Amino acid sequence: MNIHLLGIRHHGPGSSKSLLKALQEIKPDVILLEGTEESDELLKHIANPELKPPVAMLIYNPKDLGQAVYYPFTEFSPEWQTIKYALSHKVPVVNFDLPQAIRFGLTTAPSEQEPRSEKGTQDGSDSEEKVENFNYELIRRDPLGYMARLAGYEDSERWWEVTFEQFQGDASEVFDSILSIMTALREEQPLGQNADALIEHLREAYMRKCLREAIKNRYQRIAVVCGAWHTAALNLDAHPAKADNVLLKGLPKVKTQATWIPWTYERIARSSGYGAGVISPAWYKLLFQSPENAVIEWMTKVAQLFRSEDLDASSAHVIEAVRLANTLAAMRGQLLPGIDELFESAQTVFTAGDSSPFELIVQRLIVGEEMGEVPAEIPTIPLQQDIEAQVKSLRLSKYQAPIDQEIKKEGLDLRNEFDRKQSIFLHRLNLIGVPWGKEKSYSGREKTTLKEYWMLNWKPEFILQIIEAGMWGNTVELAASNLALSQAREAFSLTQLSELLDRVIKAKLPEAMDRLVLMLRDMAALTKDVPVLMRTLPGLVNIMRYGDVRKSDLTMLNALLKELVPRICVGLPSACAGIDEDASQQIFELIISTHRALNLLQDADFSAQWAATLKLLSDSQTVQGILQGISVRLLFDTRVLDIEATANKMSFALSKGTEVKLAAGWVQGFLHGSGLLLIHNPLLWNIVDSWVAQLSPDNFQGLLPLLRRSFSSFSQPEREKMMQIAKHGQSVATTSRRNSEWDAERIKTVLDTVQTLLC
Repeated sequence: MNIHLLGIRHHGPGSSKSLLKALQEIKPDVILLEGTEESDELLKHIANPELKPPVAMLIYNPKDLGQAVYYPFTEFSPEWQTIKYALSHKVPVVNFDLPQAIRFGLTTAPSEQEPRSEKGTQDGSDSEEKVENFNYELIRRDPLGYMARLAGYEDSERWWEVTFEQFQGDASEVFDSILSIMTALREEQPLGQNADALIEHLREAYMRKCLREAIKNRYQRIAVVCGAWHTAALNLDAHPAKADNVLLKGLPKVKTQATWIPWTYERIARSSGYGAGVISPAWYKLLFQSPENAVIEWMTKVAQLFRSEDLDASSAHVIEAVRLANTLAAMRGQLLPGIDELFESAQTVFTAGDSSPFELIVQRLIVGEEMGEVPAEIPTIPLQQDIEAQVKSLRLSKYQAPIDQEIKKEGLDLRNEFDRKQSIFLHRLNLIGVPWGKEKSYSGREKTTLKEYWMLNWKPEFILQIIEAGMWGNTVELAASNLALSQAREAFSLTQLSELLDRVIKAKLPEAMDRLVLMLRDMAALTKDVPVLMRTLPGLVNIMRYGDVRKSDLTMLNALLKELVPRICVGLPSACAGIDEDASQQIFELIISTHRALNLLQDADFSAQWAATLKLLSDSQTVQGILQGISVRLLFDTRVLDIEATANKMSFALSKGTEVKLAAGWVQGFLHGSGLLLIHNPLLWNIVDSWVAQLSPDNFQGLLPLLRRSFSSFSQPEREKMMQIAKHGQSVATTSRRNSEWDAERIKTVLDTVQTLLC
């Protein structure tokens, strides 16, 4: 009986070639593969030509879709090639890693976690436990990559090529060398006692148990294909069976399901955050398919991509770039160039060192754009199952049909529970990047927050977006919540967070909403910039004012507003003091938007605080005139100041002792938006008229552009009425019909209708 321990690097084309050579030499009776028993039924599909890598095995708990892991495969993955060899030679394959059912059973609070890849999470960190020893974790995940870096190679496949592929002896001797290296590394970096190490202890104990079973079944030539790190732990003499059985006894298990799903090179790439990813999937595919010509083919692809972008690229460029790559490799002590040498050479030869043209094609060059295919007979992923179930229950027809379809011509009425559920579902799909439904607004229709108008249009690429979203959760609600929180962590402004909060509330994600409000509160607490707080306020007020139609609990948001509004009111006078004209114009717009937001909120305490702030601005001599003027205007509009008090402030602002430029700014701020104030208030008109009349010719000439800009914002009828007043006097604006001319009986007949329209 012979046991051959074949340690591999996941997604390593060099490992695949050496492994196939070793299997052909060994001719095993059985292959023990580092995979879980849940994938047993999936292996047969690899013989189906319609299953095209990159693909991934998805294993999940159907009762808790938050528990899910992905096992990615590429054409050049050693595991993929091992299974293809076994199927073609009719060699039984035993998946001998710890069953995922047990690992789910050991996981605490699984539904609160994102699904993760078994080879590493998407953000490159372990989502289940914190790693106590960084060096250990780095070596464990990619021990061969670690050895390559020690040897001076960033690209571990080039190191493998140089170290092992050119070895002329038996292929099994290559893996004996790897076993020796891993044994030494394990002695320097033994497994610890933390939670992460416990899983590793259980996995390796289970592997040894399966290996003993294979021996017991009298297989004579046993090939063990697993990650290189584990080979040193499969010494049965050093690990008694009794100890392993005790360790594995009584472990909890849950029922699981498994399926194949399409995958992409982007997800395989290390740049995506995938812990066991590779630098360049596109390059590794070339290495696996045509190692002798990989450099030439890669450079040829560069030329083809440049030509597709109408950039200069010739065969001479290709030849020179290949020569330069080989030279760079030799200068760096490498027998063959790697991806770094290739990219540097291409950039030097094709673009004379300019990196900007490569931004157009770097994704296709380094990562690749391949996406796998899965036969229709294979079950869909949980997220798609959840979407299809909700589409059916919500009676949203034409799913996956590329036809524009309006849900309801009269719109979804958000006061109706069923319509509200449809709206929530469509908003959640939009959050996860599946815009099957697009919200529309049409002229001639009722514009109200109580209704929404949706058009449905399915596009084939939405399947890929569903798969992408499946990384965030296996239900629409969970995926939308996780993705929204991820976007919130990347948000760098209060405005971004408030806009995201609006989308989350429309999608009715209460947990995400509460966390977003807390993040808003924390960011606002650290923000001393009053204009930033003012830009955030209108969005939050709109959410607060109209969010109740969706039956959302906005208690925390209300508490945030009670912190935000007083900070704005207290800080605004200081923020306005001593600023220049450009900054004043920005504050001017923010004061108007803040005033509208607080009026919409209709909170007596907020209104009182805001009125007090506007009074301070109107009386301050350290702020620009435009800010004083708009403050007085808003106080007059809200009836905090009557006409006499307003006239007094205007008289003071336009008195001879006031600088002309400051007075002109005051007028501009006060008259913002409408000239009716002057038309219907002779007292104010006369003050402005007197001020303009006493201006010297030079001052009038200098202020004319500013005054023209102020009056040009008025409507055409307002400007015409002002011209009449200027020509004929204020009596034109104040003439009216005597009460005796009104027909009281005719007025009475329409009063009820007018009252109905206004109330």
